[in-house]
Order: sequence, then structure tokens, then C-alpha cells
Amino acid sequence: MSDPVSPNGTRIALVLGGGGPVGIAWLTGLAVGFRDAGIDLALADRIVGTSAGAIVGTVLAAGGDPASLLRPPAPDAPPVHADPAVLGNIFTVMVQNRGQDPAEVRRKIGELALKAETGAPAVHVARMSALAGVSDWPAGDLVVTAVNATTGEFQPWTKDSGVSLADALASSTCVPGVFPPIPINGVPYIDGGIRSSINADLALPADLVLILEPLAHMFPRARTDRDLGSATEISVVPDPAAITAFGPDLFGAAALLPAYEAGVRQSAEAAARLKEFWPAR
Repeated sequence: MSDPVSPNGTRIALVLGGGGPVGIAWLTGLAVGFRDAGIDLALADRIVGTSAGAIVGTVLAAGGDPASLLRPPAPDAPPVHADPAVLGNIFTVMVQNRGQDPAEVRRKIGELALKAETGAPAVHVARMSALAGVSDWPAGDLVVTAVNATTGEFQPWTKDSGVSLADALASSTCVPGVFPPIPINGVPYIDGGIRSSINADLALPADLVLILEPLAHMFPRARTDRDLGSATEISVVPDPAAITAFGPDLFGAAALLPAYEAGVRQSAEAAARLKEFWPAR
């Protein structure tokens, strides 16, 4: 991956975390609110997107309007069916294996994901491609995260990976037990959030790292997220009102507008912190 630098001489990275459709709505609200305050998130030198953040990051990196993500799904869009038993087993694996080798824990989760009845991979690829509305990798430095479901190995995708953007986005958003693992070059991949909900270490090297973290109230940061070296970190996490707006179901349609509005509201305070650092177009 290349290491470009902003015109002002400061290397800026934007990290967008996972959070399902509700997380997409909150991130979209932040992006729209920032834009209205004069801060264009697309000016980041590197954008790291995990799961929901991969979708929003792709739209930003491609120069699109993040508000486009607010459009309702097509009437003929296939429904999302989670497998409660698999989700419960995955949660058990995560809890009972804390402190164990992370790759092995991810492998066990991948094994459960591969056994789940969650539909055809092509359906999820088409769903995520339509949501992002972007066909080809943007020219900028975009990183989309996934995990090898067979080995547990972490996989960052970029435009130089030789993988289609549609497949990369589908793999990054493949929540185990909800969506089917995505085969890429004969290997199945699942959600990059299984390694970390933000994967902030991929932002380095950077002088400033802006982290937008929809699931900060649900999952502690991974060890790999905690050391950003000498970089200045600015984080935005859901405040209590936003958490209430999210509700218990990150796929709940009724929470999408409240989550978006919470993001717009929170952007005002965060924009004030960013103004001295963020480049102007």
C-alpha cells in the first residue's frame, strides 16, 4: 500500500468501524454532518474500512455522496435471515476463548460460519455492490478488511490485491451466521470485524488518525488497535443518546433514521475538534 501525504504535509488516516446497517446509518450521519461543517472525510490520505465502514469508506473514497446510503433497499431485495444458533455459538466461542491465539479463535468462528445456512454468496455480493453503488476500486488508498474463514488469517484488500471491489466489500461485510462466506480465488472469507471492529493498526504510518467507531460500546478494542505510535488520535464513538437510538438490533430498519440523526448531531462537536487538523479542499 502506498503512503501518500496530504498537501499540508500531514498524513491523515480515516478509520471506519463495523456496525451493521445501523452502523452505516450513524457513519453516514457523521460524514454528512462533517461535510456540512466544511470537513470532507474523502480528503484522508488512507481510508480503512471494516464491514459497515468498508461500505461508507468506499463511497467516500470514490468521491460519492454518503447520503446515497440512506436510500431504502429495492422492493425485490432479498431478505436477511440470521441463524440464531450459529450466532449464539459464535458468541460462546468468543467468550470462552478470550486470551487464546486470535487466529485460532477466528478459525473456529469461520468454521461455524461455513456450516451456517445463510444463502448464496452471489446474492450477498450483489446486495453490497448495489448498496455501495461503486463498481471499481477508487484511485485513492482504500483498505477493506476481511478474514480467511478457513485459517483465521487476517486479509486486508486494496486495489492492488487483484480482487474485485464487489467481492472485497461482500467479504468484509460477511457477518458470520448472517451472511454466507464469500469465496475469493477458491478461499472463503468473512467479516474483517472478527479480528477487530476497527482494525486501526492499518492506518499507520500516519500523523493523524480519525477513528469513527460505531460498536465502541459493545466491543473493547483489540490489542492491535491500541498502539498508534506518535499519531494524534481523534475518536468519535456513539454517545448515550446514539446508543439508545441504535437499539438492540443492528439490522433493525426502525433504527436507521434515528442512528443517522444521531451521527449528524454528534458531528458538530467532533467537527470542532477536527478543524485545526483537517485539510481544506
